Parts: sequence; structure tokens; C-alpha cells
Amino acid sequence: MGVLTVRDLDRILAHSTVPVPPEVGSVLARAEKGDEVFADRFSAAEFVTMVRTRYLAREPNLQELIEPLGGLGSAPVLFCQVESGEEVVSLVLDEHEHEVLAVTYLDRSRTARTISVGDFRGLLRASTLPAAARARSAIEALPDDRLLRLGETEAASIARTLWTKYNLAREKGVAVVGLEQFTKDLSDAGSMDVLLGSIWLQESLVTAALDATTRQIVGVLYITDFLPPAGRTSPAR
Repeated sequence: MGVLTVRDLDRILAHSTVPVPPEVGSVLARAEKGDEVFADRFSAAEFVTMVRTRYLAREPNLQELIEPLGGLGSAPVLFCQVESGEEVVSLVLDEHEHEVLAVTYLDRSRTARTISVGDFRGLLRASTLPAAARARSAIEALPDDRLLRLGETEAASIARTLWTKYNLAREKGVAVVGLEQFTKDLSDAGSMDVLLGSIWLQESLVTAALDATTRQIVGVLYITDFLPPAGRTSPAR
């Protein structure tokens, strides 16, 4: 896995010879230029197979991401994503030249499921996971009828992503409660789909994974002590 910055992606996209959805620019514009973006390395054929077997059924827009890779075989590529709220930009780059091979945009809010903060608080109260009590205390003041959006994702995949992301964050002074249990439980769940949602608070972030019925929390993280401060204050909608 490598690391790029939003500034790197701006520069790469400025020289792109493949079509770039107009929404991509607005998503990148809302990100800090120095923000790090994790880039996973695959062979082109390996990436195409993974997308077709695991993700294409629920995110058909990813067909646009793999079509240009059909003839590249074992050529190494990088896959990365930039998110802004419910909007997601996905890119595949040539590993050596960092040229854009494919790029897609997705607004997850069009298909997202929701849970009320009141119901979510009840699930946290019933949970014995390490971060559940801290998370419940953090959202105590939020109105019960506020809605938390949930996006479907593969358990093992999000476990790997968040393990890498928050291990690096810990090195910079961020406190992450529940990371080991979260990543173990979701890794053990393998290809099972879970519903992932996050609530930004004044000085902390609560992230939880729920089962498909939204009746049980299968993983929860409480993140705080951001350095520099997170600067995000919007609660669950």
C-alpha cells in the first residue's frame, strides 16, 4: 500500500486523458490538499476479478472502473478513494507513471439506509464491545430522531482499510478505542456485508458497523484527540 495526497491527485487528474466526471473536482476541492489518500496495489487482472466478484452487484457504477483494465493483465495498478460525506471518488492509476486509467463518482446517499440516533444509542447500550460505552456517552446529547446514514460494505475489506488508517493516525497522537476488536471481528466475518456509519462530534468521531438487519452492532470505534483538530462539527443527519 502506498500513500498519495489530495494535492497529488489534483495534479494527476489535471493531466488525465480519460473522461473525468464533473463531480470529481468538487469532491477534491472540499478536501485538504495535504490529506493522505491510501493507494492499494494490485495487478490489473486481480483488481478486475475482485471488483466483479465482490462489489459489482451492489455498485454497478464500478463497471466503468474496470472496463479500461481488461487488456492490462499483470500490469501493476493503484486503487484509491476520496470521500466527502456520502460522495466517493474512486481512481485506478498506473503504478509506475501515475497516469489515470479510470475514475468514477458515486453519491451513496441515493441508496443509503438509515438508523435513528435513538435506536443506535439503544444498540450501543446493549453492546459489550470495548468502545460502546464511550461512543454512547459521546452521542448522549444528540436528538433521538436524528438519522445516521449507513453504507453497505464488505466486512473484511473495511477492517483492513480502517486498521491501516487508524494505526497511522495513532502514530500522530490520535486516540482510537476499540480498533483491535473491531478489525478482528470484521476480518473474521470475511465477505459478509455490513452497514457502516459515522457520526462526527465536536472533538470526536464514532464509527460503527451493523449487521444487515440493523439490529446488532458488530463493531464500533471511538476516535478522539485529533492532531490537528478535526474541525468537523456536523452530527448525524
